[in-house]
Amino acid sequence: MKAIIMAGGKGTRLLPISELEPKPMTRLLGVPLLEHLVKLLRENGFNELRLTLGHKSEIIKDYFGDGERFGVSISYMTEDTPLGTAGSVRACEDFIDGEDFLVISGDAACDFPLRKLFERHVESRSDVTMALYPHPAPLRYGTVVLDSDERIISFIEKPSWSRVVTNLVNTGIYVISPQVMDPVPTDRPFDFARDLFPILEQRGAKLTGLTMEGYWCDIGDSASYRQSCMDALTGKLKADPNPTDYVFVGRGVFRMDNDVIVIAPAVISRDAELGASAVIERSIVHAGSVIGAYSNIRESVIDGGKIGEKALIEGSVVCREAQVAPNAVTQEGDVIARGGAAAPPPEKEPVSENRREKGLCRELSCSGRAELMRAMSGALWEAGADFSDGISLKDGKCRVRIYPLEEEVAISVEATGGSQKDRLAACQKYSNLAESFGGVSKGR
Repeated sequence: MKAIIMAGGKGTRLLPISELEPKPMTRLLGVPLLEHLVKLLRENGFNELRLTLGHKSEIIKDYFGDGERFGVSISYMTEDTPLGTAGSVRACEDFIDGEDFLVISGDAACDFPLRKLFERHVESRSDVTMALYPHPAPLRYGTVVLDSDERIISFIEKPSWSRVVTNLVNTGIYVISPQVMDPVPTDRPFDFARDLFPILEQRGAKLTGLTMEGYWCDIGDSASYRQSCMDALTGKLKADPNPTDYVFVGRGVFRMDNDVIVIAPAVISRDAELGASAVIERSIVHAGSVIGAYSNIRESVIDGGKIGEKALIEGSVVCREAQVAPNAVTQEGDVIARGGAAAPPPEKEPVSENRREKGLCRELSCSGRAELMRAMSGALWEAGADFSDGISLKDGKCRVRIYPLEEEVAISVEATGGSQKDRLAACQKYSNLAESFGGVSKGR
């Protein structure tokens, strides 16, 4: 089976972590992210790979070569000018050669059963089969609404909270039948989600979505990078370090030479310099790193930086060639770059308190806005619901709108039209429906 890996982006949102190499070469447990994907594809039966390249392409070519040492065949297509996601794939027509193929981004951490996605595509005779992932905060992604047969009935690109109707996000992993690429121009940038899929919808193409089991994270910024590293460390993401180059401590407390204490889980490069009595706790220390004596590293990624003595590094990423002064203290979310600059910590998801009913608008706290909206969408699409701005539908004399709140983990049920009795009844009806899915705190 054939797969195309899109690996040409600059990774500007991941700076400074991606400063010295292409984003797909960012290290995860000491191994380039792209190498993890190549291994995943091979294990799922994809042994013919085409990599689309752009930024610092020679680094990737030099590392992977023809793919022989990774058990696959690898060829390359280098973009002189950006062609967009669909455009870069269209430029690989010689590789596709009339066969169904898989497309995957080279900058995502993933352990999906991709063979299952391919088999579902063949069985359903779809034009495109899209891998979907339930995400608790889908604002950065394109979201997808499915019918009961897993056909895609609506796309909502990067919605605000008030427009979220599902937690299923487009992962950018597709199995595609070759004729689908015909509308893609060869002389200008063209994207799958923004350009091609709307055309296919208008033409009545069969677009299928499969909700995948396993782990997926778009490593788009420093927070998602560190989270993916921690998830790989704990086993939530299935990924392995190279045992020749790294020591993996899976459980307990381990004492190394020089009285270094390692509190599991931890992955440490064999060539890292570890100062006397340093403590490494639930962290990853990549090749080229230096840890000063008596320093304490907690839930962090040291990606080749140098840590001074008696420093406390907590919840942070220390980039290659970065230096942390002795006795320095970092806080969760810090990214230490060359020159010592630190990025601000990521914003935390707001948590709401129970809310009370307000007139003809009932607001319900819940454990997850996007997950609840997905359940509501699935229950209401056959009733003719519209998903362009939350969930909107006609119920008797009332127009009902259901949408997540922007700043609280809660949804709103609003009813307009009809009499006051009609509106109150509609609010009650759809509030009861929301509560039937669980995870809802009833208003006072």
